Amino acid sequence: MNHSHTTKSCVLILLMALLCAQRAQGLQCYNCLGVPHGASCSSVTTCPYPDAFCVTQEKEVTVGFIPSKVRSHHCLPICPTDIENAMKLGAPVNLKTSCCKKDLCNAAVPTGGSTWTMAGVLLFSLGSVLLQTLLL
Repeated sequence: MNHSHTTKSCVLILLMALLCAQRAQGLQCYNCLGVPHGASCSSVTTCPYPDAFCVTQEKEVTVGFIPSKVRSHHCLPICPTDIENAMKLGAPVNLKTSCCKKDLCNAAVPTGGSTWTMAGVLLFSLGSVLLQTLLL
């Protein structure tokens, strides 16, 4: 087997491993409880459930005439429904829920590039190195 064929085989194996690695790790979701409205969540968890959802729940509670909003981000095996006008300790509570199935999709604020964008940049870089290797 010549050097060029070996290099091509190694690069192909590396690319396949890179593309498959993210899913093998499981779904990643932000995981924070009771984050004040407008604040970000930076804690990340890998979901233990095989068919999981990344969930963001925004809770609005009105105590007296003062409304308060907090968010929670977590991973669940199901997507829960919204709860409107429930009473908790005598105060009305609204709970809005959003669910998604992509890594770190449950952020309330933009988080930058996705994992696939970073993988694409890495693949492009590896392709450039391979091209330079073949041309030398």
